Amino acid sequence: MDDREVLRLRTQFRQLQRRLRREAGPALPVSRTARQVLTAADRLGGAQPRELAEELQMTSSNVAAALRELEAAGFVRRSRDEQDARRVRVAVTPEGSTAVADARSQRDTWLGRAVEALLDPEEQRVLIAAGELLERIAEFELPAGTAAGTQ
Repeated sequence: MDDREVLRLRTQFRQLQRRLRREAGPALPVSRTARQVLTAADRLGGAQPRELAEELQMTSSNVAAALRELEAAGFVRRSRDEQDARRVRVAVTPEGSTAVADARSQRDTWLGRAVEALLDPEEQRVLIAAGELLERIAEFELPAGTAAGTQ
């Protein structure tokens, strides 16, 4: 795959990602960063702020600010870890879980309708196969000691 094809593929991913974000329904009363943290907290369940930062590749200060915002909106609750009181755990409130589920449902509904409206059955099978290939690509790790950008 040459550089132009890689760039085109990345551009296509970004276009779909942007559209899926737009289709998430009415915006939550929090920033985009806070929405990302909320979704990760919901997915990870009871994570520490450090774990959220690692998962999202964000700085701890950005995650802390997002958690303050989410807590003020009633979407998360922070509490001391029962095993180690020095640590904090983040729990998504029922309101937070509902917000994540609603946004996910609206995106999925839009995607399903778009696929059915635009793609014939054979194209839909190809798309499913492409999704499986994308999963494999997402799991790829460079061998230890290999620098990114080298072959």
